[in-house]
Amino acid sequence: MNYNIDLQNIADQLDFDLEDVEMLMGLFLDTAKESLSKMEQGIVNHNFEDIFISAHSIKGSALNLTLTDISQIAQNIEIEARAKNNIDYLEQYKLLDTMISDIKILN
Repeated sequence: MNYNIDLQNIADQLDFDLEDVEMLMGLFLDTAKESLSKMEQGIVNHNFEDIFISAHSIKGSALNLTLTDISQIAQNIEIEARAKNNIDYLEQYKLLDTMISDIKILN
């Protein structure tokens, strides 16, 4: 599964230069991977705070880049973790991880 990202479209929506969006996307991918790792540890350790913080970080960064699908999933995780609800975080984490890992930049 590919999650196709058109950087020029994002640049146009945000009124940014393409180079700036390329840099922001690279930064997003790096920080999202770190946040996903922390989220996974939070899930393993049943640490709602770590899950919440990681989801919150991904949500905000994704939303800033108009990656609404990713942001919405992260927001759902964030809301559930804030409420300390016992949902299947691992399933949600895997979905988020797959979407981020499958990002394909269109030129």
